[in-house]
Amino acid sequence: MTFLRPLPAGLQKIAIEELNEVPDRVESDICALRTWLEKLPHLRACMEDQFLLSFLRGSKFSLEKAKQKIDRFYTLQAVIPEIFNEHRLVDDPQVLEIIRMGVILRIPLDKEDTGPAVTIIRVGSYDTQKYKFQDIIRVGSMFGEIMMLEDDNATVSGYLEIMDMTGVTAANLFALQPQLLSKFSAYADEAMPTRQKGIHFINVPKAFETGFKSLLSWFPGKIRERVSVSSDPEAIFERVSRDYLPVEYGGTKGSMQDLLEEMEAKLGSYREYFEGTQIFGIDEQLREEQRSPGNSHESHFGVDGSFRQLAIDLDNCSSIDRSVRSPKMPPAIRPLSPELQKAAVEKLNEIPEKIEDDIAALREWIRQQPHLKARTDDQTLVNFLRGCKYSLERTKSKIDRFYTLRTKYPDFYAAHKVDVDKLLEIFRLGAILLLPRPLNDNGPRIALLRQAMYDPSVYTFQEVNHAAGLMQQIMLNEDDVAIVNGMISILDLANVTAGHFLHMTPSFAKKMTVFQEEALPLRPQGVHFINTPAGFETIFNMVKPMLSKKQQGRLYVHGNKLDALYDQVPQKYLPIEYGGENGSIPDIIAEWEQRILTYRSFWDEENNYGTDESLRLGKAVDFESLFGLQGSFRQLNVD
Repeated sequence: MTFLRPLPAGLQKIAIEELNEVPDRVESDICALRTWLEKLPHLRACMEDQFLLSFLRGSKFSLEKAKQKIDRFYTLQAVIPEIFNEHRLVDDPQVLEIIRMGVILRIPLDKEDTGPAVTIIRVGSYDTQKYKFQDIIRVGSMFGEIMMLEDDNATVSGYLEIMDMTGVTAANLFALQPQLLSKFSAYADEAMPTRQKGIHFINVPKAFETGFKSLLSWFPGKIRERVSVSSDPEAIFERVSRDYLPVEYGGTKGSMQDLLEEMEAKLGSYREYFEGTQIFGIDEQLREEQRSPGNSHESHFGVDGSFRQLAIDLDNCSSIDRSVRSPKMPPAIRPLSPELQKAAVEKLNEIPEKIEDDIAALREWIRQQPHLKARTDDQTLVNFLRGCKYSLERTKSKIDRFYTLRTKYPDFYAAHKVDVDKLLEIFRLGAILLLPRPLNDNGPRIALLRQAMYDPSVYTFQEVNHAAGLMQQIMLNEDDVAIVNGMISILDLANVTAGHFLHMTPSFAKKMTVFQEEALPLRPQGVHFINTPAGFETIFNMVKPMLSKKQQGRLYVHGNKLDALYDQVPQKYLPIEYGGENGSIPDIIAEWEQRILTYRSFWDEENNYGTDESLRLGKAVDFESLFGLQGSFRQLNVD
């Protein structure tokens, strides 16, 4: 016997016409879904009627899509532990604090309303020093499940998200964790049975509104139709009636405090449900159709979150065409600005229509390398492709070298075992600065390195270089300007001492430059030395022969003649402290400090990636000869 809420007449009409619901068949459809679940040894799922019906409606009553979505629901929850862990409890003090701050507002609709459910997310309303981005998503996921279980508007008509950008700061934006956001987006899109019908940004700072809209122009038409961006606070009324909004938003539905108290009470009523979810989940060892080697959970999360490799037992209840797979989706990478896209096409040989095939070929190659465990999300792979001008073989080589060198020489290169506090301590010295405006506004990213800012009796150059390497990893993840247009470095050697130079041994210099040239997909466009001290030429001439001819051609020594620097890097592109217009050093440090803090979980994840030379096919790498004077790393057997 089924126990289901009857739908209001308006929503029932939509369910029949748009979701293929046949009221007389609902009970048998639920029964078929439950029978299938009972036969799966690897999956323990909620069997409640309303839970199963929400998946049927979210799959437009395709039984096979509903099966697939339920499996993904629990599979993806298992591989996002930072969200779906033991802290999803209604009495958790942090959960209650986030509710009471009003970061998430669920807007109740009248019973006869047939429109989509509405959630307002107040992006700038939480303290990034106290709460992590994952804490906010955790609470949002709990209300997402409540919506799935009891909000008929959401399960039938979908849902809208209103992103209120009031009070948003750089700290809020940098708190967004790209990897986590990618995973949760995959979960929301491919595992949750509620369908997103729109996302609308309101109160967007005027300075960002144009950039937001420009970014939207690069998305497919279907997505553009679902997204809007406005700095006008009145824009919310285009999506939500005043009758539903609290007075703080110009509405007539009580106060935000009233809403928050209702939400807290609602969450409390789901105590038994969330406690019960602890027994649900998957055991991959019991899955009857096992994944192939290399097809781990981690590999399912490209930025697109397509989860294409999920194999599900579909032998129950009806005949299935096993050739059915998720529809082919385009790779989800950050859209480039028109200027950067033009540069990528003209300078990097990028063919937008071929990106998906290039990424797929690269991912398949990585899967076939038993010694290599690498990140395989779309954004990482396209970054390496761009760094190698879309030469697939060079990209394979660079990825292998990237992980090989980091594994063999963790003290030089690795992002493993990162002491974030030590990293911040070094960065606050101002020895490493990445300037906000690129050269000529649409050229290479500019790095300013000031070696004298650290005390060589306290820090080694190796530690400083390690900090710089971790910042390069952040750039590799986020900075399309640097990836497409490359990097220019300015080394200010004012006030350096012999102690600084003694740290730069020939062996260390070689390891550093080989990694920069042959493992990183960030292309150096030039290195400028300024304010060089007496004796610099001796050290420089000792190091220079160890560099490749290409690297030697990118080096410029200006001494104290800054006019020579300005011929290539106009003064206005330097920081204010250097007489320029490219930000102030304290502001740059403060901004990057927030950025670094958001990467704590990323550094932990990096422990999962690297190489195992005992599993390498073909000739083993001769590490002792890798760093000869040629620095060519030629012994690496990539293919």
